[in-house]
Amino acid sequence: MKRVLTAILAAALALSLLSGCAGSKPTETTSPDKVEGTMEELLNEIVAQQPVEFDGGVETIDLTDTSEEGQWAIKSSTGLDNAGVLTEAAEPMIGSIAFSMVMVRVAPGEDIKSVAEAMKSGINPRKWVCVEADDMLVTGYRDVVMLIMLDTSYDLTAQSFVDAFGKVVGEPEFVI
Repeated sequence: MKRVLTAILAAALALSLLSGCAGSKPTETTSPDKVEGTMEELLNEIVAQQPVEFDGGVETIDLTDTSEEGQWAIKSSTGLDNAGVLTEAAEPMIGSIAFSMVMVRVAPGEDIKSVAEAMKSGINPRKWVCVEADDMLVTGYRDVVMLIMLDTSYDLTAQSFVDAFGKVVGEPEFVI
């Protein structure tokens, strides 16, 4: 009888340990989850949330172009000297108005906030020569960063695009 009781208690203990472990989640040691969708798709969704008139559609930025012109285009669009911290980038095509919105996917292992800070400090708010952006924000969620800068005389604010980013991509983890 004691053996049966001991076997039942041992089984009950084993089941309680297994059920206790089943509910625990392993500690995440990998990079953050990837946001679904391409940068082009996400930008188009943000523009649907916060309309703005463009001269053209969204264009993917060639991060592999190592020519002088290619490096200038990457710097002009993202503010970054090193495209190696990115895996994807896109921006809407714009004319001569002071409006620039670029969305990038940060490479695995890179610190998203550091990339965002480098973008903000490296971008030229007068890249259009004759006009200047007077409102700029950079925001990020998981592996995606968006830089928005514009001239507020067009009745737009950078915050309205950050709000649209939150609806489309996810609640921003930071806004700088």
